[in-house]
Amino acid sequence: MREIPFYTTSLLLSPLLLWQGLKARKTIPRLPEATGPDFGEFPGSSPFHLLVLGESTVAGVGIPDYKSSLTGQIASSLGSRSGRKVFWKAIGESGITLEEAKQKFRSRLPESFPDAIVLALGANDVVKLNSQKKWSDDLQDLIDVCRSKYPNVPVFIAGVPPLGIFPALPKAMRFVLGWKARLLDQASSYLSAKLENVFHIPMRKIGSLSPEGIFCSDGFHPSIEGCSIWGEEIADSILAVAVNDFSKKNL
Repeated sequence: MREIPFYTTSLLLSPLLLWQGLKARKTIPRLPEATGPDFGEFPGSSPFHLLVLGESTVAGVGIPDYKSSLTGQIASSLGSRSGRKVFWKAIGESGITLEEAKQKFRSRLPESFPDAIVLALGANDVVKLNSQKKWSDDLQDLIDVCRSKYPNVPVFIAGVPPLGIFPALPKAMRFVLGWKARLLDQASSYLSAKLENVFHIPMRKIGSLSPEGIFCSDGFHPSIEGCSIWGEEIADSILAVAVNDFSKKNL
């Protein structure tokens, strides 16, 4: 894993990155989280239960309501593609890292068993420049938390957000944080390949698009359109596995 070149480059750029980071904190506006219930359903036939755990995208920062945020968009796409009745639940907290999530989310997991769990985190671990080892260890711990509550339920690891395309970030920060995001996403892929019934979903679509229109006004969080694109990608992978008796792992 290529972390030595990354940390060497980051150290050389540290004075510039520190200055840009302080400036970004002052200039990036703080948007509110989604309002309304963090659960819901989409009509259809046989029920399918979706649980999504994550950071600000799951908390719906910059989105008016949870139904329009990432979790609602995944559920909507699942329902329209499968014809099933999708019950969805979002558990998100803005600014949270994997280490914090594994500590805080345990007590918030619902009693009812989901048919699929999505983990959507990473942006805050990227900003903190957490190592691949720490990321993998914390990710394994969060998966274990889910497994202790819901044995055998498939877990889908959403791709680490590609901070290298975030409009709010200055060029040098985009370069460094985009690199770190790729390293952590690589670690997610390696871990999922070793675990039974755990699947990694890289962010291919958003990462290949122009940022225009897919971000909120802060240039940091995905807009409704961005959540829709990302949600469709996640839903496609869930459908390839969970709605088809968990028989495929070639995402």
